[in-house]
Amino acid sequence: MPPKGWRKDAQGNYPTTSYIKEQESVTIQDLLFIKSVITQLAKDVDHGDKKMMINKDAILALQRSATVFVNHLLMFAREIAKGQDRKSCNINDVLDALDQVGFGGFKTILSTKMVDYQRALELRKINRSRRPAHSEAAPNSNTAEQPEAESAEQDLATQPDATIQDDSEGEPNKSRRIDHS
Repeated sequence: MPPKGWRKDAQGNYPTTSYIKEQESVTIQDLLFIKSVITQLAKDVDHGDKKMMINKDAILALQRSATVFVNHLLMFAREIAKGQDRKSCNINDVLDALDQVGFGGFKTILSTKMVDYQRALELRKINRSRRPAHSEAAPNSNTAEQPEAESAEQDLATQPDATIQDDSEGEPNKSRRIDHS
């Protein structure tokens, strides 16, 4: 028996999941990246001392083009993974797909950014493991380990293309923004 709420079609049969998927058409509106993220990425590009204003139509064009490009690249990466009898794509598939699409020049930049991102994740993991257990008695207590974590963040900040800006202090769920400009 099908799940509650399913209706019979014209022939009196319950639809199958593949039947429903065939009936749905996926549009670019369903796949678009978040507009605020695209806007922030566009504004983070270094323009010197000038603050960049971006038109609403330009944001929409950036949003659609970024979505189309990433989906196009992922299609080639999936083909590469499928050719190697794998069901999931990895970073090497994406790098090889860049060659197929004609953007092989971005491989070094993407590799560098990926290494920086992995370093930032490792640093974040180290900082979380060093953080003392959250207790009600001492919500903002400073430990001797905290200066080491701060020096590790400063070391990462001196690395090119990777800085971590910590917006909250002493909170159990710190949100961090990684700036790759």
